[in-house]
Amino acid sequence: MNDQLYKVSPELLIFKAVDKEISENDKKMGAMFAGLLNGFSLTKSPESELNFLEQEIKNEFDSFYVTGKKAESKYKELPTYLPFLTGYFKKDLTFLNDHPNYLINNFNAMIRLYGFLYISQMALNIKDWTNGEPKSKPCFFILDNERASEERTQVKAFGYKQLHEYIHFLFPYLFMNEALQPNDKNNNIRPLWQLYTELNEQNSDEQQSTLAKLNQFGNEFVQQRVAAKRFNKEQIWQNQDSIEDAIRALLKVTYAQFDRKTGRLAQYNETPVKGMVNQILNPFIQKRGKAGQVLTFNQDLIVLLTNLAIGTHEKLRFHELVKEFEARGVFFDKQSQQTLIDFYERMGNVERMSDSGDAVYVRKTV
Repeated sequence: MNDQLYKVSPELLIFKAVDKEISENDKKMGAMFAGLLNGFSLTKSPESELNFLEQEIKNEFDSFYVTGKKAESKYKELPTYLPFLTGYFKKDLTFLNDHPNYLINNFNAMIRLYGFLYISQMALNIKDWTNGEPKSKPCFFILDNERASEERTQVKAFGYKQLHEYIHFLFPYLFMNEALQPNDKNNNIRPLWQLYTELNEQNSDEQQSTLAKLNQFGNEFVQQRVAAKRFNKEQIWQNQDSIEDAIRALLKVTYAQFDRKTGRLAQYNETPVKGMVNQILNPFIQKRGKAGQVLTFNQDLIVLLTNLAIGTHEKLRFHELVKEFEARGVFFDKQSQQTLIDFYERMGNVERMSDSGDAVYVRKTV
């Protein structure tokens, strides 16, 4: 029966992926969301008027996420790259679980949304590993019915162009991060920001020992790749004077192999980049004439994100709603924010206490 459910509701393949019954790409997708869950499980949701098929799908969801069932054994707590996003994913999943009908109708969209948010925020944070836990980085969208123009500086500078540049650093940086942690028998690889923080908190003698090992590793890494003709013969490792400098130099030589213009392994980075773009990012990308490619939100996703952001509240001030969007990694410039208000007014879920934008309240639709 369960295999038939996967055909009826393809989004449930995210569960099957964790059982290692399908392709490697789908396993990786399942692992990505398991990492977002970070050991989280839900309490049983209230009874709801679901039809037979919907109830079967909900039961399958419960078997993986609800406390006391498979959740406890399937999703053990692992290091998380994006603690802030994990927190919102749990919060939003809890909200959906409390509204089973809405969950059934929107789970696929929820997975697509958080798949994008995870990849985009991972990419935008990947180079910022010296400042502790990652934070939501600006990633600007427009609504899919808006006109795009080159004059919209935030959309141009911090939208698709920025994201496409940063995703090229993901594979090289994650590769080096794993290479620096080869003795983790449980494969609980710590995020680079966490690894750096731990190394930096060592006493001075331990730091000197770590630095010596990093320099030795860097020298051997470069020599091996010169021998394999991935670097030019004149490439040498320069010993670094601090742990931060050593890690930064290691990341630089790792990325050099995959650089799009000069790297001899560039094609091996383009494959995962194209995979991320085609499988996860594409639904959010549109080409808009002279403005080029931009990140967009359609109206259905706006309604979903709005309901998730309002959550257990009945309504939020518009500027508070925008802050909730941004906390999850979704940013809109002033022009898009006005388009949002117009959209909410057409839906009839806006309350205006005055003509001031600060007095605009948005109600959820659930």
